[in-house]
Amino acid sequence: MKKSKNFFTRLLFSFGKKYLPDSIYSLMLFFRTIKKFKREIKKKKSNIKFSENLDQINNFEYKITSQNNEDGIIEHIFNEIPNNKYFVEIGFSYYECNSLNLIKNGWDGKLIDIDKDECLSLKKLSSFFYPKSKIEIINKKILKNNINELVYSGSDGRVIDFFSLDIDGNDYWVLKELDVEKINVICCEYNHYIGNNVKKTIPYNPDHVWKNNGCFGASLEAMTNLLEGKGFSLIAIESSGTNAFYVKKKFTEKFEILSSIKSWKSADRNNSEEQIKYIKNSIKKFEFLNLEGKI
Repeated sequence: MKKSKNFFTRLLFSFGKKYLPDSIYSLMLFFRTIKKFKREIKKKKSNIKFSENLDQINNFEYKITSQNNEDGIIEHIFNEIPNNKYFVEIGFSYYECNSLNLIKNGWDGKLIDIDKDECLSLKKLSSFFYPKSKIEIINKKILKNNINELVYSGSDGRVIDFFSLDIDGNDYWVLKELDVEKINVICCEYNHYIGNNVKKTIPYNPDHVWKNNGCFGASLEAMTNLLEGKGFSLIAIESSGTNAFYVKKKFTEKFEILSSIKSWKSADRNNSEEQIKYIKNSIKKFEFLNLEGKI
């Protein structure tokens, strides 16, 4: 969550976060965020494409409350395959995430994030705007040794139709440990800065903190190789080069299976040329782990 530019507002919320009960602090956050949240959920569809290397499925792209154009791809996928309207998303913003449009359309699910403010805000906002939805929000850091407990606790064996992962760090290692038997669709962020046709990830680091230097996550080829080994096929890469979508192989007849090399996309739309140059230099110096030949 972005910090307020107003010094006194920052001071007030810093005090509230440290000294007030969550019930009161979350109410403060609610009044701070409700206007932006309401504006975002009422936005019209936007379908600007960010890459020229498009596949047929990119025609279904649009954005309402997803970070990029994931909303449209998600809708298309679940128009094609059966579902019981249940999701789990790890890593989100209170007004912008892959599952928010699903919540608007009556889905239930679980949201997990390390940021307390994001969790308290969305918990209050979702219960206010979507009181009929059953949404569990968990404020925890995701690690290799807690991923399955956090994802499946309280689910009573329910199938997860849509699973989304975006933790800007140990994504590969967390996904590697994840039990995917009861998951049908996976959306995960890949690091396009690492490059195409390489199988690389950051080494596992439980203390990793995201910085805008390109040194996070794993390459698309690494993610695809991992998930193919778990019984999933690549069917979509969102045009901004941020998220890839995989479906369980029993559903592949509904979609075109993509090559992670031919369909790879890289379209940085959020950073300045100066920042992109800094990121590329950081990438050159960082010791990524080469996964060639491994699953």
